[in-house]
Amino acid sequence: MAGSEKYCVDEAFLTSTHGELGCIACHGGENVEDKAEAHAGMIKYPSADAGGICQECHGDIASDFEKSIHYTIQGMRNALEDFTHPGVLDEDGGIREAFDNNCYKCHATCGSCHVSRPVAYSGGLHSQHTFTKTPPMEDTCYGCHGARNAGEFMGRVGYSSDVHYDNGMHCIDCHPVNNFHGSGEFEQNMWEADLPKCLDCHEDIYTDSDIQAHNVHEPDTMACQVCHASANNNCFDCHATPQDDGSVAGTSDMRIMFKIGQNPNPTEQHPYRYMTIRHIPTTADTFRPMGAELPNFDEISNWKYSPTHNVQRSTIQNESCDSCHGNPFIFLREEDIRENDSQASREWVVTDIP
Repeated sequence: MAGSEKYCVDEAFLTSTHGELGCIACHGGENVEDKAEAHAGMIKYPSADAGGICQECHGDIASDFEKSIHYTIQGMRNALEDFTHPGVLDEDGGIREAFDNNCYKCHATCGSCHVSRPVAYSGGLHSQHTFTKTPPMEDTCYGCHGARNAGEFMGRVGYSSDVHYDNGMHCIDCHPVNNFHGSGEFEQNMWEADLPKCLDCHEDIYTDSDIQAHNVHEPDTMACQVCHASANNNCFDCHATPQDDGSVAGTSDMRIMFKIGQNPNPTEQHPYRYMTIRHIPTTADTFRPMGAELPNFDEISNWKYSPTHNVQRSTIQNESCDSCHGNPFIFLREEDIRENDSQASREWVVTDIP
């Protein structure tokens, strides 16, 4: 990527609300001609600290964002504690080192959506320093979620895009703003957010439909993606390895697959018996190169529910009744459980293929 693309300021920015504040209002430094003096004390990422300078004008939003999972990545923290023990990230050791030098790179700031690309992706300004109220999803959402949901949504990962993307929709057309800025409460995982449901827009699909499959399947039988999603990205055999520069690299194998699992724990939000799932790459020795073990590994499934974001009206499994009911390979079976999968992975095995 050329330096001009990463750092060039568009002339229109100079007369915008943010541009009229002047560079030093956010970045610090001195307004002098000498380069060294001008950059003395410069703040590279003004919004890095819980909203940073953004709080001065956008206090309510910044206060909510400080508690959001995009800022805290609390979901990753919780997962590492589940595999080990509460407080593991407060202790010196391989787990904390891996989190600080790898996992935490996914932490987002105001600037990494509204001004620039996420640092973990490529960094640099996405719109020549123009502050965008609706960030360009190709540069921002995709930057962090490209290997899975955003990449699938745009058709860059897997075999198909999403019909909503094909019709010009943006992530925010389904996800409300509190999915990004937070709810104001300290969020523990993404399931606590006000997540969209297909029935929010397709509310009559089970009560006023001329599609046979909608009439013969009860709403709680299966998630919509079971019929309407395509293959998704699955990861296997992750290993966290320390690098010479102090960073930690995570490597894993990826495979495009489509699997339906039997929900072992129906909830009010996910009451379905059958759900689309994908494989996460953690193994018992993922952090062994860091000198750390995962004592609770077998208690956590490698197969997890995934709201696959590549929905199409017509898919391989809904071509006919037999395309699904006569195709055992799309269901998670005992033989799909790998030798290095956890014991809990078997909870998602479909014991009675319909």
